[in-house]
Amino acid sequence: MGLVTLNKGDFPFERISEALDIISSKSEEKDEIWVNADTKNPCITVCTNGEYAAITYFENEDGDMWLSLNEDNQMEVVLIAGGEEWLPDPDVIISRTQAMDCVREFLETGKRPECIKWQNL
Repeated sequence: MGLVTLNKGDFPFERISEALDIISSKSEEKDEIWVNADTKNPCITVCTNGEYAAITYFENEDGDMWLSLNEDNQMEVVLIAGGEEWLPDPDVIISRTQAMDCVREFLETGKRPECIKWQNL
């Protein structure tokens, strides 16, 4: 069905539950997690730091993408993106639980999850 890519490598999966198990058991506290379904795009990237995360949705090769939006967050959280430390604006930070809900919804629908707010990049 798809592929989860973590700092530790690539992990193919057949079922949504497998993808979520891979993320929960193999991802590190600070990690950059790529999730692809059957094709390269759409895909999502989850950058994590403990209980916090930011998620990016890549719709296509034309550069249409969205970043998580949480206007209630004021906390700064350092994440890893592209192998480098990244200090995003606080309004992109969501909980790791919300990010995993997004992964589940993305894998169920193949579309940008509706369980959180997004900002177009």
